[in-house]
Amino acid sequence: MSDVAGSHALNAKTQRWFALSGLAALPVMFAGLLLARVWPPQNATWTATHIVEIYSRNPDRIQLGCVLMMVGFAFWGWWTAVISLWVWRMESRRFPVLTFATLILNAINTMAVELMAIAYAVTAFRAGDISPEITLTLNDIAWFLYYYTWPPYVLWLIAVAIAIFRDANTPALFPRWLAWLTLAQVVVILPNAVQTFSFAQTGPFAWDGFVTAYCVAAFHGIWTIAIACCVFAAISREERSSTSSPAAVDSAVEV
Repeated sequence: MSDVAGSHALNAKTQRWFALSGLAALPVMFAGLLLARVWPPQNATWTATHIVEIYSRNPDRIQLGCVLMMVGFAFWGWWTAVISLWVWRMESRRFPVLTFATLILNAINTMAVELMAIAYAVTAFRAGDISPEITLTLNDIAWFLYYYTWPPYVLWLIAVAIAIFRDANTPALFPRWLAWLTLAQVVVILPNAVQTFSFAQTGPFAWDGFVTAYCVAAFHGIWTIAIACCVFAAISREERSSTSSPAAVDSAVEV
């Protein structure tokens, strides 16, 4: 029995560290975006000469920013693994389709943002030594990876929201308002789908637009903090339950 309880305590500690790593990844990612000159966002109408000037002005600082982005995005994978664990707790143990969906979609999301950081690093690597049009094209590819890989992330959010809505635990592991907040984030992200259309290259839906850049970033930060608080609360409840009812721990292990 003590081994079971000790194992549960260790698992809770691991979950907390993984969740904290996700929160810590936010400032690391933001610092990387600033150093790499990705934030504030660029505009799709800027000329090749302007883009080359941005990348060639301080290439080492941009490379450092890309490294920080890659590190932050990798830790984000740890954090979302904890969310997948709690999705598994919410649905059927025999048919955990939402759990598998979140795991697969998170792997795609993590790889996409890692490729985005790599694309910015490649763009800066020879900026000023090659044709400005090549640098402009590489920069466009990086921005497409930044904004145009939203479908897997949106599906991941929807899977999390569905799991919360369908949670049959008593009490529910996560509050229902979190599912609505998650779906609200989906709605905020959807305008990214029109960013490469000619009418959206300037204005609120552009790369540097108020909706697709600043609203998405702000909402992402709010949602991350909200779900992190819910995860920490769920871990604490689980710990208290296992401590007060060792038999429940044995039953959970058998399952």
